[in-house]
Amino acid sequence: MTCAACSNSSDKVALAPPPVYLGIPAGLMERCTVHDVPQETVASIIESRSIYIKAFNLCTAKVDAIRKFDAEARSNASTRPAN
Repeated sequence: MTCAACSNSSDKVALAPPPVYLGIPAGLMERCTVHDVPQETVASIIESRSIYIKAFNLCTAKVDAIRKFDAEARSNASTRPAN
């Protein structure tokens, strides 16, 4: 009886290396910052709110991009053959 690992059969399949986690791109990991204006008038309060809404939307887009990156990385890892 011959051990399968010891066989010199030509029908062996080359195994792909295990997936490597490369981390989240640095651009997605930058802090979300807000550069507000002094709130001295009604107009400046309205402008401040607009600034915060834009910053919130930008931060939300970053979180969505991180989630998408993570989902794609997990999907790529799960499609590789196991050893």
